[in-house]
Amino acid sequence: MLDWLFPADAEYWSPTEADVRTLQSGLPAYLQENKSAFYMTETLVWEQLDEYNSQYVGIVLEGRKVIYASYLCKNGEDSGWKENFIFVADGGACYFQFKFDTSTGRFFDLLVNGEA
Repeated sequence: MLDWLFPADAEYWSPTEADVRTLQSGLPAYLQENKSAFYMTETLVWEQLDEYNSQYVGIVLEGRKVIYASYLCKNGEDSGWKENFIFVADGGACYFQFKFDTSTGRFFDLLVNGEA
């Protein structure tokens, strides 16, 4: 599936709506606590999450169910994000990713894209 991002022998699972709601409810606080990751923008990303599309992949990492989340700015056109995983190498705060451990509720590995 995402061999370029995760090990080829990775196990995948489908996050439930409840898993995603739990992630989404804690996300603004996590982003605000890590606002230095968004140093290249004055945008308060955690206050504008409704301006992003989001993609979620369930993966088992070290025996734990983790959600890999990717957020991308809505751009007014359907870029196929509902059917295909979108990966962008730059674009600044319009693109950020992180992981969420469903058993502990812990967010980790926040990555905000740089600008080319």
